[in-house]
Formats: sequence, structure tokens, C-alpha cells
Amino acid sequence: MFELKDRDGLARVCELTTAHGKVTTPVLLPVVNPNQLTIPPRDMRERLGVQMLITNSYIIWNDQRLRERVEGSDVHGLLGFDGPVMTDSGTFQNYVYGDVEVDPMEIVDFQRTI
Repeated sequence: MFELKDRDGLARVCELTTAHGKVTTPVLLPVVNPNQLTIPPRDMRERLGVQMLITNSYIIWNDQRLRERVEGSDVHGLLGFDGPVMTDSGTFQNYVYGDVEVDPMEIVDFQRTI
């Protein structure tokens, strides 16, 4: 659910409600590479007040170890983060690297699964 809470001219404050919590917008979302957790997502939430994360589903799909871990639980368990997580499909990797081994529908299905 996405609810408008307040507005001033063109600026808006909204609340996004997900199964994993509420997020007040506008919001900055840290992008987390599950291969390089420099700051553990749990610490980001507890120490820095991070409400939500973004991670890349193609990076997870393309790494057998990460894929097995996420399929054994979910993306929240993989990252150690109990708040909302948005996944990027990996289209950027397709444009940059060209020959990506997964078709768009397969990665969308994978995003739904994790």
C-alpha cells in the first residue's frame, strides 16, 4: 500500500507499507551487494536507521552459493535484514556485459521466489 501523508507544492511525504514493514518516503535506499557486505544490513538498520535496501537479483542468481542460500530461506535471510528489500532485475548487467545467461522472464520469476 502507498499512502500520501502530506504535501507542500510538488513535494510529498508518503508511507509505503509492505509485508516486512513501513517505509516513509522520500527515502534513500542503500544498494547492497550480497558478495560484499562491508556494513552488515542489520547494523545499517540498527545503527543508521535504514528502512529499506536494494539488492541485485542477477548477482544472487549468477552465484551458485548465494542462489542456494537464498532458495533455502529468502532474500531477507540472505542479507540478515528484516525490513523491506527491493530487488533489481539485473537489466543493467545485460546492457553492460551483453551476453547475460538468464532471460527476462526467468529473472522476474526468480525475483518473485526470493
